[in-house]
Amino acid sequence: MESGKIAARAALAFLVAVGASGCASGPSSWKLPEWELPQWKVPDLTQLFTPPPPVPNPMPVPSEDFDLVWNRSVAQVNRHFPIASENRLAGTIRTESEMTGTLIEPWTGDAATFRDRLEATLQTIRRFAVVHVEPGPTGGYLVKVEVFKELEDLAKPASQPAGRAAYYNDFPVNRTRQVVGTVQTPLGFIPKGRDTALEQIILRQIREALLL
Repeated sequence: MESGKIAARAALAFLVAVGASGCASGPSSWKLPEWELPQWKVPDLTQLFTPPPPVPNPMPVPSEDFDLVWNRSVAQVNRHFPIASENRLAGTIRTESEMTGTLIEPWTGDAATFRDRLEATLQTIRRFAVVHVEPGPTGGYLVKVEVFKELEDLAKPASQPAGRAAYYNDFPVNRTRQVVGTVQTPLGFIPKGRDTALEQIILRQIREALLL
């Protein structure tokens, strides 16, 4: 035990002597290595919530290949509506008038926003597109996308709160088709303007397909 204490005291004395000599000789030149921490930048959240800039409609396409512009435009429009006719001479693509998908039909591509699907769920809405591919004034082509929205016009609401056993005399029974009950004869569709939100989606898809 005495030998252990003696060794501990000797080691302590040696450390004190070394420290004293170091302090007497001046400050040591040894320093801790300096590590440069990466400068993290706070992301600009305004870019995440700011909508992208609108695509000009008609959209200029700097390409002289008409077949490429035409085929890519037809393919992208067909993702939203079935194609009704293609007129290459007139540069016009027309689609079928499709009933807009409802909230229980999220796989359809004919509605751009949740509000559009909610509106189509509560009312009968249909949309169709007309696309024009024309030569540009300075070369290339101009692709113009127009999506029109229409509301079904009925003489009265299709579903009324009256009892199902009540029959109305103001609508004749269509006996040729053996339809039992009243038949709502649609008066047509009321134009409700253009769907610019869906037009922008189609234009962006055409631009990405053309690698612009």
